[in-house]
Amino acid sequence: MKVSDLDLPEGVADVLMEEGIGELYPPQAKAAPLALDGRNLMLAIPTASGKSLIAYLAAMKHVLERRGKVLYIVPLRALAAEKYEDLRKFERLGVKVEMSSGDLDSPDPQLENFDVIVATSEKADSLLRHQGHWLGQITLVVADEVHLLHDPGRGPTLEVTLAKFRKFNPELQIIALSATIKNSKEVADWLNAEHVSSTWRPTPLKEGVYLDGMVYFTDNSKRTIPKEKELLWALVKDSILEGGQCLVFVNTRRSTETLATKLAPLMREVMPEGATDGADRIIEDEGEPTTVGKRLSACVKRGVAFHNAGLTNEQRRFVESNFKKGTIKCIVATPTLAAGINLPARRVVIRDVHRYENGGNVSIPVLEIKQMCGRAGRPRYDPYGEAILISRDEEERSFLMDNYLLGEPEEIYSKLGSEPVLRSHVLATIATGTASSRDSLMDFMNSTFFAHQTTMAGLEDATDNVLGFLEREGMVRTEDHRIQATFFGRRVSDLYIDPLTAVKLRDALRSFKPSSSYF
Repeated sequence: MKVSDLDLPEGVADVLMEEGIGELYPPQAKAAPLALDGRNLMLAIPTASGKSLIAYLAAMKHVLERRGKVLYIVPLRALAAEKYEDLRKFERLGVKVEMSSGDLDSPDPQLENFDVIVATSEKADSLLRHQGHWLGQITLVVADEVHLLHDPGRGPTLEVTLAKFRKFNPELQIIALSATIKNSKEVADWLNAEHVSSTWRPTPLKEGVYLDGMVYFTDNSKRTIPKEKELLWALVKDSILEGGQCLVFVNTRRSTETLATKLAPLMREVMPEGATDGADRIIEDEGEPTTVGKRLSACVKRGVAFHNAGLTNEQRRFVESNFKKGTIKCIVATPTLAAGINLPARRVVIRDVHRYENGGNVSIPVLEIKQMCGRAGRPRYDPYGEAILISRDEEERSFLMDNYLLGEPEEIYSKLGSEPVLRSHVLATIATGTASSRDSLMDFMNSTFFAHQTTMAGLEDATDNVLGFLEREGMVRTEDHRIQATFFGRRVSDLYIDPLTAVKLRDALRSFKPSSSYF
């Protein structure tokens, strides 16, 4: 299907044509008419298959024809910056785009003046808590990387945010975007959405495990890699010499810097030093040279870089833009780079399949490994993509092949049900007037993904326990079956503080005696 065949607002197709987008991929062709028709949509297709374009088309429809506003929710600030730059390409049509991912205790009233707001899920939740009247003008909410409902940290916030928007405006359109997950149909059912799922990719993907100079692929083919003293360098060098680029995933920030620094002197074998202009600019952070900046600059001059949450926005943009231009040939990154940021490479190498969590090493979920693998293959540039895991022996090779590459991504489950998670969200639901009685609170909780997946009994007990805590600590009060937040409760909610933390702070201040010596 051609873009010009779609029912798009005037000028949108021209913007896309200038970006080289004239035809839709098969999954896009199936999803686009549904999105443009105003239907709720759950789109679950592989990384780099063009999920975002469907959301952009629907956003332009809402702004230019329906005179609505659009909230585009993403999990990470880095991803917010990327979507913001993508959507700004439509500004020449009169669309006003803004990014909001800053202070969580700010209501951002200036957002009323914009048509499309890109925000992290935490910022979107904060905006709801501050009850800006312009939120009622939102007619489309896009939830990018919605499979992160499964994440214990970010998931509940995204889940409650979507449930609140649906309660405020039942006519609201929701478009949820995800990598391929096992139970995407269940998410679609929760959102009352059309379900489009596909395994189609624009660039074929070969997945394999490297052991002792050989890559063993899932399709039973093999590939010999010339051995090097540094095992991982063999895979990077081989790809670059073939005209490709590499993404290497490791499990910690420190590892990204250590490995990139280790690879930097080896890069002289495949490219000249100083191929990247402007490397000296990234040394400084707010005018001051930093150790991280100096280390990154030294790596970049050799054509390799590290990418992690410790970089400044300017450093991150520099690395990403030069990788896209091809002057940086290899990026060593933490798995967060796999969460939606559009930096595909010919070859993806995954060094670590474990990470330190809750006091010990735990296995990285198949879903996350598949997301990293999905970064392999640049549409229009590479004839194929290769995703390679590294093993130390035959036993580990079999384990990686069977459990990760041939395994199915896990089903995602709501993480809303625990009391520590519920505390903040129950208080916010009451403080914003979303619920004003126990019955209305339970009615709201029944609209969550957690309630969709389980029975309400457990959630009802947990919610009652949280209500009891909030009332005992003076954050809410009940009169004639009506529940209201106190001034203390509203401030705790507005400031995005865990109610338990707020209680500890309050009690510490109450017990403070000016004459006491604390130092």
